[in-house]
Amino acid sequence: MKHYLILFCCLALFSCEKVVEFDYQTEQKICLNCILNPDSTVNLSLHYTRTLDETGEFEPVKDALIEFFEDGELWGTAINGTGGSYSLEKKPLIGKTYSLKVNLHESPALTAETTVQEKPGITYLVQSREKYFRWRDVDKSTHFYNLVVDYQLNDQAGKDYYWNYFLGWNSFKKKYTYGSWQAYISPYIDDFNRVIEPDSKYGFYYEYYVRLTDTGVDGGQLSFRKDMTTRRIDVFFNADEHYDKYMKSSIQQKMIDDQDLPFKEPVQIYSNIENGTGIFGSASFTYLSFRNE
Repeated sequence: MKHYLILFCCLALFSCEKVVEFDYQTEQKICLNCILNPDSTVNLSLHYTRTLDETGEFEPVKDALIEFFEDGELWGTAINGTGGSYSLEKKPLIGKTYSLKVNLHESPALTAETTVQEKPGITYLVQSREKYFRWRDVDKSTHFYNLVVDYQLNDQAGKDYYWNYFLGWNSFKKKYTYGSWQAYISPYIDDFNRVIEPDSKYGFYYEYYVRLTDTGVDGGQLSFRKDMTTRRIDVFFNADEHYDKYMKSSIQQKMIDDQDLPFKEPVQIYSNIENGTGIFGSASFTYLSFRNE
């Protein structure tokens, strides 16, 4: 009788069904995205957020009054474009602090602030150069070369946030395209996006970007060696604190999404927008081309 009772309880347990209804209704916010670059004029996008059960295009925010300030003084007013895009035909200056204010009739003003960092000061020395005959330029005459390069990044005084990626020459599209990962060894690398890959040269690679920290070498020199080719442009940029946090949290979330796990805890994407969401940050870029090496 005891065995029948246990069997009955198990059947009753598995036959229970609970319907869970999700309430997708959340407060609608305005998402602002703008990264200042001293080499470019200002571009900004402004859209309304949507709930998880909504699909399609994000609704653009129209007719917003967007004011930019440089070190507290009015710097300019953005021009309303199409599809939630706004622009200001001015280039920000390194070392200056910029803030913005987005005025809307139906909601409190959005505000944020960023300080434009110095460009990474990079010097390099090519240690070896080897022709790779399978790679030819689009004119079928110029060969590409494998390189071993020693880098020296001269750090500025104060906290800096360096990021590194490369643009690779795509002979089919006849243009440079973004590289998806890098692999090299340096004591200054943040390993948050390291992926183990036993078949690779070092046994690992870094997804999307390499993040270099100046912790412990403030105002000194970050030295490291990389394998490069003459078909790449090496890109280093110095992000402000806000853009750095946004980049890191976004990459962490993208890596979770790529794993396609049934149970995964999402990452809170960093935002510095008061009364809204998104990012207002800055980054200064240094580009290194090895085509003439």
